[in-house]
This record gives sequence, structure tokens and C-alpha cells, in this order.
Amino acid sequence: MTDQYGKHYNNITIKGKPSVFLGCEIKDVELCRKVGRKIYWKMQNLLWKDADKIIFLSYLNLKETNQLVEKYIEESKSKQFEAVLLDRKGELIHGLESEKAFLRIFDRKGKEIHREYLETANDEKVKELYAILKNIL
Repeated sequence: MTDQYGKHYNNITIKGKPSVFLGCEIKDVELCRKVGRKIYWKMQNLLWKDADKIIFLSYLNLKETNQLVEKYIEESKSKQFEAVLLDRKGELIHGLESEKAFLRIFDRKGKEIHREYLETANDEKVKELYAILKNIL
């Protein structure tokens, strides 16, 4: 899959690194952005020397997208946002729920070790996720 900057991701490019995936339906793009940014930027500070050892990816189900969404994505290329996979075929749709962000953490071998649905992210949640990630580094 490709992110908004044109970078390609697949099983080979993320192999051997713990991964954090945060997915949302297209109508929940702002929820995903808020939750994702809180987690991503806080983790960059908490894991500062190990941050490059973990892959953080958000994804949006864009199977039924429109011009307004495409314009938003195009405009976001000029901003310093984390990578957002553009799931135009609905390949990662399984597990998504309306009005919730779907968070999953995978270990180095690709085994899912944590999953939950978020409607918000606070400092306590970030600390909980940090403990999970620190444990698998």
C-alpha cells in the first residue's frame, strides 16, 4: 500500500520491526488524525532513541472515496503528518468500526500482540501503549 507521500509499504518493508497500525473509516478521518497524532507524537518523545525501531502507520478505508477526500489528502502532503496508508481497495477494512479508531500492535515477527478500539487518546493510554512497545523492543 502507498501512503500520502507516495512511499510504499508491504510485508517486506516492515519485516523485523514492531508495528503500530491505527485504522479508521473515511468518515472518521478527524478522529483518526486526533488519536493518531496524540499517540505518534507522544511516542516519538517517549521512545526518542528507539523511535526509528518501530513503524507507526495509520490507514484509512478509501474504498468509497470522493473528490473532497482526495483534495484533503493532496493538501496534507505539504504538512508534517505521520504516514497514512491509502487503502483504496478496502484491504485493511476487517475490524474497522464506525466512530472508533482501530489500534493494533504487532511484534517483530508480525504477530498481533495488542488490539483495541479508541474514541480518544490521553496521556494514560499513551503510557500504557508505551509500556507494550518498550517490552517488545
